[in-house]
Amino acid sequence: MTDTVPHTRFLFAPGDLRGAEAIDDVALVSAIGDIESAWVAAQARVGLISSEVRAEVAAAIDSTTWAVSGDPAELEALGENAEAGGNPVIPFLAAVRKRLGPESSRALHRGLTSQDVMDSALGVLVARVVGQMHARLEVICQSLVDLSNAHASTLCLARTLTQPALPTTFGLKAAAWAAEVNEVKTLSPFIDYVQVGGAAGTRAAIREFAGDQTESLLREFHVQLRGPDAAITHVPVPWHTDRVRILTWGSHLAQCVTVGASIARDVLIGVRPEVAELSLASTGGSSAMPHKSNPTSAVLLHRNGMRVPGALSTLTTAAAEAVEERSDGAWHAEWPALSDLMTLSVSSLIILDDLITGLRVNPDAMRRNLDAASPGIYSERLNIAFGDRLTKDQLKAIVAPGADPVAELASALDDAGDSAGGDVHDVSGYFSPENYLGEAEDIRATILATINDNDPTTSGFPTID
Repeated sequence: MTDTVPHTRFLFAPGDLRGAEAIDDVALVSAIGDIESAWVAAQARVGLISSEVRAEVAAAIDSTTWAVSGDPAELEALGENAEAGGNPVIPFLAAVRKRLGPESSRALHRGLTSQDVMDSALGVLVARVVGQMHARLEVICQSLVDLSNAHASTLCLARTLTQPALPTTFGLKAAAWAAEVNEVKTLSPFIDYVQVGGAAGTRAAIREFAGDQTESLLREFHVQLRGPDAAITHVPVPWHTDRVRILTWGSHLAQCVTVGASIARDVLIGVRPEVAELSLASTGGSSAMPHKSNPTSAVLLHRNGMRVPGALSTLTTAAAEAVEERSDGAWHAEWPALSDLMTLSVSSLIILDDLITGLRVNPDAMRRNLDAASPGIYSERLNIAFGDRLTKDQLKAIVAPGADPVAELASALDDAGDSAGGDVHDVSGYFSPENYLGEAEDIRATILATINDNDPTTSGFPTID
């Protein structure tokens, strides 16, 4: 055990340090302390303990939290001691009780079980992250809307299965990115994280000591954690066996990562020197090749996307393996998986925000790549317009590499006896990308209108200091 630096894993995954203070061991200890303090405060508010006992317990919780959070050796010791009981709540309570007298010690954690505290504490952290991510998704979405508007008429090449397809606009591509981000934002879940059921979810011990005050105690506990609005809502039932709830939280965190990885993949293609349609304002260097400017932000987003499936798979397995009133291992497997997903979501959206802000578009390169893919990208149009008059061989000759498509089309139409072939200028427009965009602009405008019509207000994100 070291008394200088706590064990971390940030060097294994550059970028994970972004926002780590909201998710790390110190944050979890603080959240555990918040849950225990809220429970003692609720007991005092309904008259089950004196204000003096509440003050003593609250002070002991605060002192323990500060001691553990401020001393790497204490934090590491807490981690070591957590192994015996399988969770950190047990050694945390032992440390708090060393600072308490008998009466105050009885009030601490009375009627609760470790799962109540761990579920609620992790839920607090998830709620904070989801609230922060919702706000950041909104900023990113607006940046993409602005990017789309700035390049509404910028022509570029659409690619399918890695190959040139048809003309499109970069404005539509950016709008599609914005739609993805907006969808993730819209799907931000309500994190109903307060979990209190006692040893087996029946609240038997709570009813035993609180009696007729049980309803008031539980309501006050929710008020302490969720704010005054909880006073006018029903007291939720214990959800200790509902692990699909945890999977729902994790799924949203995974969406936050995935949307960044998806956009990054497009950017990584666009910044290739041989494509050169995009560039990043801030890039990374190479230790061996000074001439390189690596698109590091996009690379890290792509990497995060590949890390998500493992963590989400763990939560899926844990939900499926949930058994009886507390699972033997499945419950425990949720914590590191949720931690990873929170870390990845915070990291990804911060990096994605930076990437979009620093993204530069090269319309000239986009047009150059469009022209290089011509005239083959107009074969669909030719088939629709002239497929009833020209043979397949004729159509193939018109879009052959190196061919003069206007002259070939005019000649083919002449051969077919079509009067339209008499004037080359009558058919030249078939090979202009501006004339084969379909409803690209209408679709782009509809996407942005849909985003703007979304209600900007959101319910369910608690304010947790």
